[in-house]
Formats: sequence, structure tokens, C-alpha cells
Amino acid sequence: MSDCFHKTCWFLHVPKRGDEKFCVETVLRFVRSSNPVCLQRAVSVFTSYYQFSRPGVYHTPLVLNSLLAALLKAGFLSDIITVLQVSTAHNILPSPAFLLALFDYVGERDQSILPELIQLTSKMVDAGLGLNVDQCERVLHMFLQSPQYHPADSPENYTTKPGNHRSMNTDAPTPEALSLAHALVELCSQQEDWGRLGVVFRSICHSHRSLVDLQHFSGCVAIALLEGDKDRLALPFASFTETVYQETEDWDDGLIKSFLGRIGVSLMFRYHKTQQWAKGRRLVDVLSRLKVNYSTLKGLFGNEDGASRCHLITIATELFLRSDSVEGALNTLRDNEWFLSSCVWPCSVEDVAERTTVLVRLAEITSHRDTLEVLTNLPGLKEPADLADISIYGCLFNSHLKSCVDRQTVTVASDTLGFMLSKSLAVDPPLLHTLLHKLGKQNIWLRARALFKQALCLGYYPGVKSVPGSLALTVPCSLGEMEIALAFEMVLTFNATAILNTTGTPQSIIITLKRTGDRESEYLAAGSRLLSAAIVPNPKLTVHYTAVNSCQEQLFTVDTHTARRWLRHNHTWANEVWTHS
Repeated sequence: MSDCFHKTCWFLHVPKRGDEKFCVETVLRFVRSSNPVCLQRAVSVFTSYYQFSRPGVYHTPLVLNSLLAALLKAGFLSDIITVLQVSTAHNILPSPAFLLALFDYVGERDQSILPELIQLTSKMVDAGLGLNVDQCERVLHMFLQSPQYHPADSPENYTTKPGNHRSMNTDAPTPEALSLAHALVELCSQQEDWGRLGVVFRSICHSHRSLVDLQHFSGCVAIALLEGDKDRLALPFASFTETVYQETEDWDDGLIKSFLGRIGVSLMFRYHKTQQWAKGRRLVDVLSRLKVNYSTLKGLFGNEDGASRCHLITIATELFLRSDSVEGALNTLRDNEWFLSSCVWPCSVEDVAERTTVLVRLAEITSHRDTLEVLTNLPGLKEPADLADISIYGCLFNSHLKSCVDRQTVTVASDTLGFMLSKSLAVDPPLLHTLLHKLGKQNIWLRARALFKQALCLGYYPGVKSVPGSLALTVPCSLGEMEIALAFEMVLTFNATAILNTTGTPQSIIITLKRTGDRESEYLAAGSRLLSAAIVPNPKLTVHYTAVNSCQEQLFTVDTHTARRWLRHNHTWANEVWTHS
């Protein structure tokens, strides 16, 4: 033994294996002495014995704590580290009170052993050191604030990205900090202290330097939040994020918002999978309120990292929809601009199918105007057509159009019809006829003219023929009164020059009422509609029945005087409507 004064000594300074009683008695006897040399002998006896022998029946916490307390009082820090290294190897752990006192002493007087102490503390926590939440947070705080934890406050260890957000160096893992942090996460979870968990999360984000470790730590936080809310109405994530938000001076810190959002995304996936709709809805509410753009983030577990942005938005929408918040579902889609796919954020066939299913369900329970907005954002209608076969949407739109027509919401109905025509979605002809009739009856002529002209160009009125300059109009007997009136406007405008010409013999417009069926009664009723349609325009027209052609179709003429009068009143706007594409 180095501190023995005898050249030839008859005594064994190190107890033999199995002689634990002698070892313990020797250590305690030396500890009671105020002699520094005896105290160092106590360290030598303790470490030499327990390096090779496991603790037995004679070992008690009193032995270790007495030795450590005496060493701390004497300021023998390196000896304390030696003792702790040996004791921790056998899961012989000091009291939490001693550990805190040791950190305080080191922080105030001598930080040279701090790196070794931090590593030892991490091992002791892993070995089961019973720190409570306050103690664990205090140790972690001292660690994170220590100069040894920040050897690289120099520019080369941090980079700055646009927005002045700090970027983390992925080459500097610090497992000791994470070990303490994970222990603290467990304690917070056990005690359901989600506010404290938020403080820990913020501290780690502000001071940690490894993105890989921080992602792992965030995963532990997510698991703790999930385990803490089983079969309960409370949402731990709400209390957790509230603390993070309140304790963060610069809420625009991209790092914190990013990992907070990724935790939220993982929880969102879990709530959706387990059909906890109400909790999922509140979760998305929290993220939205804090302006965390969750749709552009990835989850922390398994295949969550491969989820598309479309899939995330669809899940968030369904969480609202399934929890009876139609407005929340709509706002989620609107806030994300009904996003579906892009070259940066591509979606899969399955994503498109899921979005379609959610939108169809949403369209079934919204108001007429909102339903139209939902339907117009079905996959493939605003994005490239290869995302979906839009022809299958015709039934949905016709059903909505019928509902609007039946309930007299003609403004929404006309917008629906206009969209269908613009996307070449097949329109049920009876709905087209009925809507134009209702628009005319309510004097919504501007919209009626636009829809009639659009439908005419798309072939919905194949029997209507009026060639400019021919002074002739053919109308099928299936047309309604308002549709015939619109056809009158069109033929008058096409032939305005000839009609308004006062030189020469006035020419009349000849109208042929074409047969489209075998029922004579229907054909005769169409003749009456044609005569009634003449009084719809303002000023009204005068139409005369003249004869029957070789096909037994009735012929009519428009009185030239009334035609000129109508044109003088309406030529300017009529020319703009009917002759311009």
C-alpha cells in the first residue's frame, strides 16, 4: 500500500475476498478519523475490495454514504469519483441528496471533474438512482448550464439558416444528458406532470447539439404523452405544449416548433389508428393554435416518416369529421389550401382514395355552398387529371345539383352547373332545363344566358340551330319556355344588322319547331310554350304561327317591328353576350 510507512509490513492492507466484515469495519473506522491520510486509506480499502468482490450482507448504505460525505467535506473530489466508479459497477448507489450536494460543490469550487461526474450520474440513473422530478431536473439543469456541455459555443459548431434559426451539429451526441432527460421523462409521466415535461423538452431543445439524439428524445416524450392519457378525457399534449410555448422566449424558433410538431404528428397517427377522434381533434386544434405547420412534418416512429402531406391533411380532416366538427374539417382543408400533391410532396394512389372518401363523406353533411366547395376540390378536378378519373364524379355533382334545384338555392345550383360544364362533367338534361327555367322566373338572366350558351357549345342543345345571317331558327319541342326565350335573344342578336336595316323589304325571322318525339299532345304543348316565350323578353316579341312544313313541323315568324324594338333596347349588351366567345 502506497501510504504504509513500513518497508516490510506484516499486515494485509487489502481485505481478502469474502472478508467483507473486516473491510466495512476498517472503512468506517478510518472515516471517523479526522486524519486525511486515514480517509485516503478508507478509499483504498473500499475500492480495492469492491473492485473484485460483490457487496454482501455486511454492506449497508451507511458505509458508502459515510465515506462519500467525509470525502466531500475534505474536498477529495477525485477520490469521490473513484469510489463512485467502483460502487456504481455493483449498483451500490449514493443518496440523491449527496449527489446534489456534490454537484453544488463542483459547480461552486472545482468543475474539473464535471465531465466524469456527468458520465457517472448517467450510469447511476440507468442503474436506478432514485431521483425525484425536482432533483433530476436540477441535475439536468446544472449539466446543461455547465461549460463542459458547451465546449463549442464557437461558430463552427452551429450553423445559421434563413430566419436566424440555429441548426444543430449532428456529430456531437451527448448520451449523458439524454440519459438524465429520459429518466426525467419517465418521472414526469409517472407523476403526470406534463408542464414539467414541457420545461425539460424546451431545455433539451435549447441546449442539445445532436439531431439524432433529439429525435430519439422526442420519441420518448411522445410515448410518455401517449401512455399518460389512456382512458382519460384529458389531453397531456395540451398542457405539455402550453408550457413549451410559455417558456420559450422566441416562439419562432424553428427547431422547437419542428420537434413539437413531429411529436404531434405521431400522436395524431396514434389517435386516428385507435379511433380516439375527440382527442385527435383537440390535438390538431392545439397545433393550429400554436401555428405549428404539422402537414409539412414527419412523425417519429416506423413508417410515419414516409407519410405524404396529403395523407396528414386527410387524417387531420377526418379527426374533425369523426368528432362531429364539420366546420373544423372544412377549416383544416381550407387552411391547407385543399393540398393534394406536388413534385415536392407527392401523394400515392391510396392517398387519393382516402381523400376522396373523406371529401364525399363531408359533402354529404355540409350546407349547399360548402358542399359545392368540397366537391370542386375532389382529386383530379384542379390538379393533373392523371390523379383520378373525374368522370366518376358526375353522379355526385348531379345529386348536389338536384338538391339545390329542389330546395330553390338556384345561385348555388347555377355555380354547380357552371363548374360541371367547365370540367365537362355530364349533366342530367332535365336538371339543366329546370334550372334555366327557375333562373328565368327569378330574373337571373345574366347567369341563365351564360349557362345556356355554355351548354349549347358543349352540345346539350343539338337541335337548336341559328346560323348568323340566315334569319332562321330551329328549336326542338323539348325546350322549356325560358330556353326558347334565350334562343330568341340569340337569333335576334345574330341577325341584328339585317333586322335593323330600314332600306328594302323587311325580312322576318322564321322559326321551325322541330319534333323530337311521337306524342302529338307534347308537340302541340311545345307550340304554346313557344308563343308564351315570345312575351318573356323585355320589350316583348310578337310571334305568329304561319304554316306546317313537309315534315309536319310548325313554322312561326317573329314580327320585324317588335324585333327591332327589342334590339334597340338591348343590342349593346346582347351583342357582348351572344357574339363574343
